[in-house]
Amino acid sequence: MYDVQDGSEVGTEMDGERISLRLGREELELLDRFVEEHPEFSNRSRLARIALHSFIEAKGTQVSETNAKEIPVKIPRAALGFIEGMVRAGIYNSVGGAIEDCVRKEFVPKEYLEDVKKKIFETNREILEVVPD
Repeated sequence: MYDVQDGSEVGTEMDGERISLRLGREELELLDRFVEEHPEFSNRSRLARIALHSFIEAKGTQVSETNAKEIPVKIPRAALGFIEGMVRAGIYNSVGGAIEDCVRKEFVPKEYLEDVKKKIFETNREILEVVPD
């Protein structure tokens, strides 16, 4: 089993079954280049096992605690560079946070956010009024 976040092996099952996988020349070159550039993946097999686990996890329905679905998104290189610059500048805490903020601003009406803020404020005010000194 593998920790997809950092690529570390949680358990080693070298006694597992061996499979054959046919890849084209370009795919093999891509695979070898990736292994060479990322020493944490010691060989093709290790990378393949981790990638397989990651792929299967990503394809499953992932729901966070807030019941929001997580989806993979391809960001144009120029836009990603800009977002990463905003993170380095301290505008955002993470690339994911910046993307969430952009989606929220684009698709959640300001009026709705204001209503939610008012309801939360009223709820908190009622709680504060009930608590004795």
